Amino acid sequence: MIKNALTYEIMTPHSVGVPTTGLVLGKHSGRHALGLRCEELGYKFDCRELDGVYRQFVVLADKIKTVEDDH
Repeated sequence: MIKNALTYEIMTPHSVGVPTTGLVLGKHSGRHALGLRCEELGYKFDCRELDGVYRQFVVLADKIKTVEDDH
């Protein structure tokens, strides 16, 4: 989804009146998706820091269904 959204989307978000595709983070999200979301929010982590954030993210994602930006 991150590399090529057209692989999973048969129509663009704009064609149905949605500004962008929102990537939902949950317990099956990977480290790369979490890193991209953190960068979008203004946080930049090196590999070691991202590993720690990801471990905390997985624990939280196991407790709740969807992890929102404010979590």
